[in-house]
Amino acid sequence: MSVQSIVTEGGEELVILSRRAYDALLARSGDEDAEDRMTARLTKEHLAARAGGTVTFAPDWLTAAILAGESPLAAARRHAGLDVADLAAKADVDLEVLAAMEQGRRAVSPTVIEAIARACGVDVALFLDQDRAPAPDEPSTSLPGKPRRRSALRR
Repeated sequence: MSVQSIVTEGGEELVILSRRAYDALLARSGDEDAEDRMTARLTKEHLAARAGGTVTFAPDWLTAAILAGESPLAAARRHAGLDVADLAAKADVDLEVLAAMEQGRRAVSPTVIEAIARACGVDVALFLDQDRAPAPDEPSTSLPGKPRRRSALRR
């Protein structure tokens, strides 16, 4: 993400972000309108890439699950044909911890994300935010838990 700053005559530093980066920041903080804008933008980009015949970041099974409000972790687990207990054992993650991660109630460390991806047989990049992939030494990230919006969970 490219960030510019301007210092005012009074010495205050102003930060300039792209609309995409600003919406992503607001969405991460729980702003539902920003989350809707990001979802619409990502959906439009994904559909345009598919229509253009280019390789897309997420496979169809993952895109459909996310648009339906499902956790990417749960979607990958189901795609691999595993139940929660099987994945917990295979990824060496406590069962209750994994369940909490799938529900978005617990942060996921990059190390655990990698273990889960390996256990599910999917590329770890499927779980990482393209604008902010965690650094190897980063303690944790809220990705890829279940969406925060209650409306996304209603059917």
